Amino acid sequence: MKHSVLALFCLSISLSACGAPRHQEKPMPELSVRLQRLFAQTKPVCFGRYVMDVPVETELLWGFQEAPSKITVYANEVAALKEHIKNYQAKILATDKTAEITYVGSGPTATSWEIRYFRDDTAKEYKSEAAYTFVTAGQHLFGLLGGKSIATVVKGLRARSPDDIPTDPGLCIDHGFIADNSGSFQEIIGAGLFLPSYPDVSFSVSSNKGASITNGNELTLLQKIAKQKGFLNFDYPKLSTLREGKRQVYIWQGEESLARRQDGSHDFVWESSDRRQNTLYPTLDAKLFSKVAANRVGAAQQASLSDAEMLALWDKLLGSLRFRVDAPPTQTTQKPLLPSTSPASHSGLWQPELPPGHPKTAFVSRTPALRLSQGQRLPTLGLLPGEERDVRWRWIGA
Repeated sequence: MKHSVLALFCLSISLSACGAPRHQEKPMPELSVRLQRLFAQTKPVCFGRYVMDVPVETELLWGFQEAPSKITVYANEVAALKEHIKNYQAKILATDKTAEITYVGSGPTATSWEIRYFRDDTAKEYKSEAAYTFVTAGQHLFGLLGGKSIATVVKGLRARSPDDIPTDPGLCIDHGFIADNSGSFQEIIGAGLFLPSYPDVSFSVSSNKGASITNGNELTLLQKIAKQKGFLNFDYPKLSTLREGKRQVYIWQGEESLARRQDGSHDFVWESSDRRQNTLYPTLDAKLFSKVAANRVGAAQQASLSDAEMLALWDKLLGSLRFRVDAPPTQTTQKPLLPSTSPASHSGLWQPELPPGHPKTAFVSRTPALRLSQGQRLPTLGLLPGEERDVRWRWIGA
């Protein structure tokens, strides 16, 4: 049975944080004969701004999709547009007896339709009008919360087949693609991989640009594990840690904890540790579970892969995660990076940043990108002189 990506994304950190004391990192194992056969033919799959190389048999399962609001996909339902518009209006009016539909008509583009409404009397009093937009692309229908605020997303949306890997900047979504070279809006994306040859194995990746980095979210994976171990004390589950420590994936610094539970199921997690929270350095995590059935880890009779095979599969899949396009806002080569007060070398959006671990990194990461013309001076941020000297402005696109 295929696993629900959303259900497995929501597994608590406690599933992977309850390993044994850390061991020295072991050499990466080679693929077994049957895993070599599995990877004999591969294909690229894209989700969000990312791409991975996976076995040909792999099916990509979609999880969260927000850009900047939640995206609902109605595959092959373009002919049912009028019915969906009618149903959405009925849903709003049924929510509260004072709800009011204020507009139903054309949206930001010729292929979009917008519904504007007040949810209740309070929304009317404060003139807080909400909007929902339906967009047709190919044979598919897409729904997004927002009107004018998501016009850029609506204009950049087009249909996409699963084997279509776009070469221009933007986000791959289920049955579609959003062209974007600015990286200016919130992006949350989640996807999982289903391997028919090993149905108890579940691999998933999630990315959140602009995730909260306060109230415990500033902790790295290993710090969260240590905190939970101290909290649980003698109740800390006795699991076998196969590998644990720092690990860089592509350009992202991070940490991994790879454990086997007493029931034989595997619980592997990697999380990025950078907290800059921009398009290049979002909050990223990956998970690999075995012995999965009915969306529950450990519910299958047995794990289909051994410890060594799970480690090899993890390294193979996670090692292929990367940005799909080396161009703004995900350009990793030849990026202008200039100090404050320097003249901008390019026209476009500039984002300030500080080195990881700097006490003001979180503060600076929340500074919106500024649009400057070539030659304009990059501003200062009002920090102390010593801190201001550490600020660098990154050009993130035109």
